[in-house]
Amino acid sequence: MLFKKNVAWKEAARIFGLSRLMILVFWYPCVTFVPMITPHKYIISKACTTIATSIPCFLLSWGHWDTVHYVEIAHNGYMHPENTVYFPFFPLLIRSVGFLLGGSVIADYAAGLILANSCFYGVLVLFYVLVSEDFGHTVAKYALTYLAFAPYALFFFIGYTESLFLLLTLAVFYFLRREKPLGWWLAGLCGFLGALTRPTGIILIVPFLVLFMQRFGIRTLLRREHWWQKVSAILSMALIPAGLLTYMLYQQIRFGNPLLFIAEEGRIWHHYTSFPWTGIFNAIQEIVMQGPYYLGDTSDVLLTLIPLVALIIGWKRLPLHYSLFSLTMMLFVLCEPRQYQPLLSVPRYFLVIFPIFILFALWSQNRCVAWHLMVPSVLLFIMHITQYAIYSWAT
Repeated sequence: MLFKKNVAWKEAARIFGLSRLMILVFWYPCVTFVPMITPHKYIISKACTTIATSIPCFLLSWGHWDTVHYVEIAHNGYMHPENTVYFPFFPLLIRSVGFLLGGSVIADYAAGLILANSCFYGVLVLFYVLVSEDFGHTVAKYALTYLAFAPYALFFFIGYTESLFLLLTLAVFYFLRREKPLGWWLAGLCGFLGALTRPTGIILIVPFLVLFMQRFGIRTLLRREHWWQKVSAILSMALIPAGLLTYMLYQQIRFGNPLLFIAEEGRIWHHYTSFPWTGIFNAIQEIVMQGPYYLGDTSDVLLTLIPLVALIIGWKRLPLHYSLFSLTMMLFVLCEPRQYQPLLSVPRYFLVIFPIFILFALWSQNRCVAWHLMVPSVLLFIMHITQYAIYSWAT
């Protein structure tokens, strides 16, 4: 076990360094030489122009879109109702690290970058340990590569919640492997924090339920044997919805509406609840009719269907709690399409469905399959780096 962990740290460091280097190599010329799309309110440098004049543009160039909202929440709290769609755990961490760096807006912005990359390194280590124990060293190396160079893996670098949420997700699965009450409680704590990080955190209850039923079974569920372990597992499982309820309680106290984040998702981002296939069909219709966002819709449809089809084909090769977690997460995300550009951000939300990368790694033991999967992924990774660098909407 110690040997595997040492290898995990080394493999993670190699993949982490290479992916960060690629981001910087392609980002710098875009920021320096490519004309920018007209800046607007979602750019951190505009929010702190008095400071930005003395700092190279390159260092501030990762601060736009959702990053601005997280920095704003970290610095000022939930001043505006629309910011409630951004869950509080990541801004709390930004505020804590930002305080150590000086407490300014720039310090909070830097804290977001530090946290995202530190968490992603932890993701790579934990992911390697999990995969190597179940599938071996070779599959683990491939899985790390596919994750680090996924089409939207840029969001593991900038100040978004992807790295933090995936770290907490992997920690839940890691601690659930320990068949002792302490493991369940540690997994429950990570699930609690995950539910405070993103709305999809509630899905972390799925692996708990699957492993609980596998371990205790339906027939023995109400029997007295192992009653303390059953109660401990149920209570630790309850921490996950408790995380969401905690945030809802805060919204009730602060704004008088515990479900304000849902209302603001509909009002600001035009999300609505529907069947999981509705967004896919609407996006395909937009492509056929060549609507105003048909190029973005084309990318969104492809990068949504590929992991969905992969799971359908390969679910039997995964542990049951991996497959059901992946399916539930996909359905949760797909049931909330947008009115315009229906699948916008869906491929990014799929980034945290780590079992998909395990499937890609399993299939990549065939060299031909590996090339056909990896080359398009890296090219899309580079394309989205350049898109985001010039203030275009990457997803």
